[in-house]
Amino acid sequence: MKHTYLRFLTALIFMTLAANLPGQGFGLPPGFDLKAFQKNEDQAMWLVQYDSAWIHTASYDHLPQSRDYVCLPDKKGWKVVTGTLDSSGFRDAVYYSVDAKNAVTRAQKQTDTALVNAMARALYNSNAALGKLNIKASGWRKFVKINADMTIAVWALCDADGSGNIWYGPECTWYYSSDGRKLTTSKIVNKAPLMAGKAGQTLNLSCPTDKMPTVGTMFIAHKYRMDYTEITISYRTGSSTFRYDQSNKSYSWEHNAR
Repeated sequence: MKHTYLRFLTALIFMTLAANLPGQGFGLPPGFDLKAFQKNEDQAMWLVQYDSAWIHTASYDHLPQSRDYVCLPDKKGWKVVTGTLDSSGFRDAVYYSVDAKNAVTRAQKQTDTALVNAMARALYNSNAALGKLNIKASGWRKFVKINADMTIAVWALCDADGSGNIWYGPECTWYYSSDGRKLTTSKIVNKAPLMAGKAGQTLNLSCPTDKMPTVGTMFIAHKYRMDYTEITISYRTGSSTFRYDQSNKSYSWEHNAR
């Protein structure tokens, strides 16, 4: 995982430098912030790993995708906890471990219960907040993260529908106190779900109000990168295309101004 990430980052830097060389017919789009792009990239990759841990757990124990859960990274991979949510946390919590090879085991004892219940409370409160937004989405993928200062962030992104259509657009984020009870701030990027366009082996996404790909669209790029030869995200000032480079066996981005 570490070596793959380093190869990806090297390719990203190379593509960005090439885009700014004199004499080239293209360049970074106006307003494109490379540091902000990399921050979004890191967050999107974390969400993909979180999502993968849940998918493997749900498959292992035949759990419905709609079930409430939280995931915590650890030295061996991920811990996944699921149960019935209420304002106090999880009831009847079940713990799983997912190792680096995605092998799932059911834990014999519960650990980090105070932390898990704080995450569950934040998820419970964000579920209520999401319902009040009244966004007509086919479903949601939700993610809960403990920040460095022990505050808790919850993301909600549109999920694919039962027909396999990929939806995106709304990106909802809530930030809670360390106990998961007090909302400190929130951010809603969009409220109108959009369906990704497919043209052969290309997946097309659009962020018309932004100056670069959002976390949610980059999450989709990584999540579906094995299914499409390239994924293009268009925005107000340009576009970014994610593809696999056969020559160096790694994924990279190409950014183009309009």
